[in-house]
Amino acid sequence: METMDFDDDVCANMLRKSNDAGVSAHFQWYRRPSGVASVCLGLLCVLLLAGIVGMGFYYGSVGHPHTTEEVKPANSPNLRAEEIDQLQKNIKLFTIERDQLNDSLNLSTTERDQLQNSLNTMTTERDQLQQILNTNTKEKDQLQSSLSTMTTERDQLQNSLNTMTTERDQLQQILNTNTKEKDQLQSSLSTMTTERDQLQNSLNTTTTERDQMKTRLRFYEKPCEEGWWKFGSSCYYLYSTKETGWGGQQACKAMGADLVVINSREEQIFIHGFKMNVWIGLYKKDQSWNWVDKTVFTSMYWMSGEPSDQDGNKKCVEITQAASDPLKSWNVLSCTTKTASVCEKKAPTQ
Repeated sequence: METMDFDDDVCANMLRKSNDAGVSAHFQWYRRPSGVASVCLGLLCVLLLAGIVGMGFYYGSVGHPHTTEEVKPANSPNLRAEEIDQLQKNIKLFTIERDQLNDSLNLSTTERDQLQNSLNTMTTERDQLQQILNTNTKEKDQLQSSLSTMTTERDQLQNSLNTMTTERDQLQQILNTNTKEKDQLQSSLSTMTTERDQLQNSLNTTTTERDQMKTRLRFYEKPCEEGWWKFGSSCYYLYSTKETGWGGQQACKAMGADLVVINSREEQIFIHGFKMNVWIGLYKKDQSWNWVDKTVFTSMYWMSGEPSDQDGNKKCVEITQAASDPLKSWNVLSCTTKTASVCEKKAPTQ
């Protein structure tokens, strides 16, 4: 019976250790190989304990009167020695198995600790990865917002590009039209240049013929009197004494002439060439302009702003040197103003 008690204590200790190991490995044992091994070892100890208890009951029941098996005498020394030997063998076997189980348990504990360390490391790495994931998620959201903004800007730029493309096409069409018109104008310009050159040649020819005719005409005309200037078919005299408009006319009459009457551009330029302010034979009467020889008033070489006779006192005309353009040099003055005069009369003929 003492041997049986010893076996019970051994198995109880093994069971308690197994339970303690099972409790210590209860933390997520189903996730670890060491936890599963610990549970299996605990179950094995329970089964061994059950087997020992069953054998104890079996051997303890020998010699009871109600058993149907043949019972050996209780005081048989051979039977007792065999039982002791068998129990000793079982104890040694259980001890070896217990040691193996303890070794396995220690190994499982070591593996559990290693796995726990790995778990802690992986938990730390997981937290770091979670932090990185959160950062990446935040960056992703920022990038998504930037992408949306850039997409909107891209669409706006695309619309602007489409508008500018349309405007460019319109401008290109206008340019093509203008280019066509320019070519047409260039062609017209070339034609007009040719016509101008032809007209210039004709003008040169006409001018040459005119000069020849003037030469022939001078052959038949007598020269002007001394002090008079010959131009065309008239003689001109610069009366430098300053007189009023009517005084200048009377001075010309005394020389058998009148104040000059302008009939052409060339004559206007010729008179302006005396380089003095001089009366001409143009005056205002009854709100109209008249020449002293009753010539019809057609040619006009007014300077800018003339005729300015709103007050009614300005009724005579001079050619002024204040105008740089001889074809724009007629100036309206009061006839009482005193200035030089130019007289004109027909040149004598043979």
